[in-house]
Amino acid sequence: MSKRFAIGLAISGVLLLALYLHYRTQVSFDDLVDSFRGANLGLLAAVLVFHLVVLSLKAVRWNVVLESVPHEHGLPRTNTAEDPPARWLVFDALFLGYFGNYVLPAKLGELGRSLLYSRRARVPFPSVIATIVFERFLDALTLIVFFYITLMFLPATLPDWVGEGAQILTVASIGGLIVLWFLWLRLPRDGNADGLMGKVAGIAAKFREGLGVMQQRSVAGKAAGWTAVIWALECWSVWICIRAFGFEAEGLWTAAVLQTVISSFAIAAPTAPAGLGIHQWVSVLIMSEVFGVPKDDALAISLIVTGAVIFWTVPLGLFGLARQGASLAELQGDVAAVEDSQA
Repeated sequence: MSKRFAIGLAISGVLLLALYLHYRTQVSFDDLVDSFRGANLGLLAAVLVFHLVVLSLKAVRWNVVLESVPHEHGLPRTNTAEDPPARWLVFDALFLGYFGNYVLPAKLGELGRSLLYSRRARVPFPSVIATIVFERFLDALTLIVFFYITLMFLPATLPDWVGEGAQILTVASIGGLIVLWFLWLRLPRDGNADGLMGKVAGIAAKFREGLGVMQQRSVAGKAAGWTAVIWALECWSVWICIRAFGFEAEGLWTAAVLQTVISSFAIAAPTAPAGLGIHQWVSVLIMSEVFGVPKDDALAISLIVTGAVIFWTVPLGLFGLARQGASLAELQGDVAAVEDSQA
């Protein structure tokens, strides 16, 4: 784990150094400090609140998806009389996952999130992973829809790489959901055979159980609805953040949407913790070079957006882990064991 963390920090360092070298003659440290000094503190506080709401709604959405997964011992919230912390299991596991994603490299938080829920709810690990895979493709498709809607109102022309990247991601997002549908149809429903093939079939069957949302249209519809709300609020929070730095222009909301969409895809790759370096690079590129936001303000906005998520996920992730009776060292050991078994 320490090796991966060092690699992630190295990636962040290289990206931040490249960002500094590229913009060192255009953005000074004093300019960046002046941007923060001139920001509206009330609006920055609103950005923090919005991010807590967004993260909490992601827990609501995950809970909706999890309801389609078989729980042999019942949903955790139905057992709160015997296990009071179970009431918060979905919330705690999700915040733990985002804590891991923003602190550890390679998106290891998703494994920790799945392991915590799997162990406490006594649901097979592959089933929990399947719900997160479904969420990720749903997020991607929703962001793509937001992107193409925004294109109709853009006051400026986007770089060619943005459009080309959007086309690739559109195919990947739709294709991913189609693949999940195909897996739900074709994967074995049980894995009772002996030997290695029986073990593989068992894992596949448990993964299929986690895709129960594919057959329950009402559940899938609710998940899609919550996803649209979540990303709309995320875009709104970025719009508020831009306004906090005093920048006003025609079509400012298009800058907020595109910054959210493009930066979300950029940091989705399992690289540096918190997407540090990547998020800043993309934000400056999009907001300053396409929409004319001053580069010092664009960098400050990116740091605030990243910091707002870390502000909530680190303390609440660690608190939720303790509330569920687990430790970070123990969970890291479980994640390492899962990785070793897949190696």
